[in-house]
Amino acid sequence: MTTFDLMSYGPLGEAVKSAMPTSEADPIGVWAASLSLYSAAISRRVRLDNRRPVVVWTVLAGRSAIGRKGYALGTASALLGKPIGGFIHSRKRSGVSSGPSLVDMLSGLELDTMGADGGIDGRCVLLEEEWASVLKDQKKCSKFSTFFRTAWDGKPISNRTKKDGLQSVARPLLGFHAHITPGEWGKYVSSSEALGGSYNRLLPVLVERSKMLPYDNQPQVPDTSALKEAYEWAEEEDRVMRFSVEAGERFDEIRAIVEDRMAELPELLASYMERSAEQVQRVSAVLSATEMKEEVCRDAVEAAWAFVSFSMASVEKLVKDAASNSGGAKPMTTPEDLIRGVLKRCGGEAKASDLLRPLWGRLNAAAIKEAVEGMDDVEMWTEKTSGRGAPKLMYRLIEASEEPSQANAKVIDIDQLRGKAKPIQTPPVASNIFEGLI
Repeated sequence: MTTFDLMSYGPLGEAVKSAMPTSEADPIGVWAASLSLYSAAISRRVRLDNRRPVVVWTVLAGRSAIGRKGYALGTASALLGKPIGGFIHSRKRSGVSSGPSLVDMLSGLELDTMGADGGIDGRCVLLEEEWASVLKDQKKCSKFSTFFRTAWDGKPISNRTKKDGLQSVARPLLGFHAHITPGEWGKYVSSSEALGGSYNRLLPVLVERSKMLPYDNQPQVPDTSALKEAYEWAEEEDRVMRFSVEAGERFDEIRAIVEDRMAELPELLASYMERSAEQVQRVSAVLSATEMKEEVCRDAVEAAWAFVSFSMASVEKLVKDAASNSGGAKPMTTPEDLIRGVLKRCGGEAKASDLLRPLWGRLNAAAIKEAVEGMDDVEMWTEKTSGRGAPKLMYRLIEASEEPSQANAKVIDIDQLRGKAKPIQTPPVASNIFEGLI
């Protein structure tokens, strides 16, 4: 059984499998593009039981030409032509590179449908086949990443202009699918944006050509009448997607697996995976909607987890390869080693502000505290300042032969600082979840 077989599910899975004999695309790439398009199409009436959106945002990462990224999107668009072709044709956009333009686009779609028979419809899907060029422009706008993240969350976004006054979108319905090469990933997907949460809303997957077909090959579009019927079901009335009892139990196990995996990784890598559990919930909800069911079963959760875990493994490879190979860069330094290096340059001891300054863009104050809590060779304490100033937080490097100082006795208890319970133990099924995914 292939990795794609594990994630393929329902009418959408059958459609992708049927299309693959006459497509050179990676089946996982076709699957990812199909999930993005279909989830965006059903997002107006289909929601999770916590009222969050079901949109699934995907990125295909593959080398130019041999990655067949455009081929994958083309195959997905063709097989979804009859079920949601009208949506794709009328609601696809590209080249949005600023926060205000994002708000303006979504607000405009809502205004255009005011008074329509079906009600206000702000659905849209951004298709960025040259994502790297758009990323360069997006970095110039300080608002874009915030609005982008908030749109995925389904929370209100707004912007005020001199010409139009306040523009607001109470419930963004934004789909997203993009293409990038691994080399461009290392160049344009910045670590500071990743640590800020901009990229953990995305599900990147590594793709490559599945086969070479004759030049006169004619792609065949499979029967997608079941998907067309499911789309009509999704548009008829509001649908709230809920886990069955078994699916909910499996989802809780997956949440523990994800958190344990994140705990093993450097903060930068872990930051890409912070929303993996919700991604499983969204993908499984979309798959269940293709079966015209509001109850999400365990099998749908397992298929969703296979796809999300492949994405997690893809991110791990992309980030590590970018750190070790892009432009002759050095292997990625862990947060702990970054902290040790700065303390050594400061003579072994530093105020929090002095430690943070050279690490800006890599780690924030909270990330430094969290890393130090798990380090045996660095202590942390507070010192009172003269006058009415707030106590200052200090960090000190402890030599291997040195006992912790009295100051170390003042370190706040880790669980108090985090405000969290102890980590959940990983279920036995987690031991080899990433094995063989890449």
